[in-house]
Amino acid sequence: MLAPERHRLILLELESKGQVTVVELKSLLQVSLDTVRRDLERLEQEDKIKRVHGGAVSKREDVATNQAFFKRKITQNERKQELAMYAVELVKEYQAVSLNAGTTNIEVAKRLAARFEKLTVITNSLRIADILAQKKGFTVIIPGGYLNHEEFSLYGRSIEEEIMNFNIDLAFISINAISLEKGLTDFRQGEAEVINAMLKSAKRKVVVADSSKFETVSYLNISGLDQIDSIVTDSLMDSGLLETYKKHNISIINASLS
Repeated sequence: MLAPERHRLILLELESKGQVTVVELKSLLQVSLDTVRRDLERLEQEDKIKRVHGGAVSKREDVATNQAFFKRKITQNERKQELAMYAVELVKEYQAVSLNAGTTNIEVAKRLAARFEKLTVITNSLRIADILAQKKGFTVIIPGGYLNHEEFSLYGRSIEEEIMNFNIDLAFISINAISLEKGLTDFRQGEAEVINAMLKSAKRKVVVADSSKFETVSYLNISGLDQIDSIVTDSLMDSGLLETYKKHNISIINASLS
């Protein structure tokens, strides 16, 4: 990964978290600690960040431009970063991948940008599109729709129809709640239709959700668990719950199984 791409990922990480350590950046960027420190030094010289002991903090005053989104962004953030590492193992260079809007898929997008050079990505998330914008080898497709200002994403019938026109190799679905009884549920108006369009268009359907999402229910029904191929989560998932899902023939991918 070239320095300008690394710098952009560092700034995006600071935009979402406000602060970051050199160890976190080493893992995100897949480079040495010395390279991370040089990148931080350069960004500080450009007056874009402020270095502190062990990392850096953002100099922007408007980091949390949307409080509801930002609160979810930092909730369980380490778990989301962990599961994103497992998720990208399922991807191959040159594939077509879809990512719906969601804070977990933002972490997946960062990992895709750090690891791959040639992908086609279909997304309704402006945040995700921004993360991938500097990857010259990526083809980023944003179907047209109307803007949800709180979610920084696009919705509408036209976007669903456009998604259905693509042959997607792998769909990553970021979801608010998962349960054996209700399947996938969410609270975001408009996201259900986008998710189902991605599920119908994809050869492989993978839910990405941190372990706090399991056996919770939100008020909008999305789909049953029989409509997906697997769920990628973090290593903190309860072992008893993991066994219960396995008994229901639901594939779970996390650290304990990798």
